[in-house]
Amino acid sequence: MNLYEEYLNEIKTREKQGLSAKPIDDGDLAAEIIAHVKDANNKHHDQCVEFLIFNVLPGTTKAADKKAEFLKQVIDGDCRVDKITSDRAFELLSHMKGGPSIKVLIDLALGAQKDNAIKAAEVLKTQVFLYEADTDRLIQAYKDN
Repeated sequence: MNLYEEYLNEIKTREKQGLSAKPIDDGDLAAEIIAHVKDANNKHHDQCVEFLIFNVLPGTTKAADKKAEFLKQVIDGDCRVDKITSDRAFELLSHMKGGPSIKVLIDLALGAQKDNAIKAAEVLKTQVFLYEADTDRLIQAYKDN
């Protein structure tokens, strides 16, 4: 049984106990969910979009890392998902509370695509969870330009 099927079974068990689904913090499970999201013809596609948006824990979990990298692919145009536009991907990054989302936003802010850089900078201005390494990277980029 794969991790996604195990997660679905766990949801059913928890429902019987009157509990909602556990948040997703495991990177391998998030990777399986993202694979289903990328495949529009997959029977789990729609449900996985919902799980990706609402069940992946924000912050510095391995699942958040996978989610942030996936959202960057959507923004860069490397991956197309009807239900997650580039603007929606920026919105989702803005709710991730720092960690891997900050790295992605800085990558986009310092990137060559001007529209994405402006949007990323706008989101970064709303983030309060910047680590010293993040601010050091921004200072160095400022000095280099």
